[in-house]
Amino acid sequence: ALRDAAWAAQRASHDAREEGQAAASEAARAAVAAAGAAFLHPLVKAAQVKHILGSAVHAARACELAAGSDPAVGAERIARAKALAPPAVADVLRRYPAAPPGGGRVGDLMRRLDASLR
Repeated sequence: ALRDAAWAAQRASHDAREEGQAAASEAARAAVAAAGAAFLHPLVKAAQVKHILGSAVHAARACELAAGSDPAVGAERIARAKALAPPAVADVLRRYPAAPPGGGRVGDLMRRLDASLR
């Protein structure tokens, strides 16, 4: 069921992007990332950080876009995600390298949240 929901969210993200609905696309990507978090594997690669933090980061970007691409909104959402994260999140993150470079604004938000939690 979780994988089916993830595939449906992936389709929704694609469809929203095709229709020019960037915020909706990012919100759907947050759902995809939430489902993907259940499939974290022990490979010690920075890409795994995306599985851990992806849902919060894509949700922050969706809010940012919905507010007219206001970076202050994204920053506030990242700060809120940090405040809500239990210590176990930081414990898991420390098993992996820091979030990788690239990824545009989503990557920037990812690295900000990653650094703040470590």
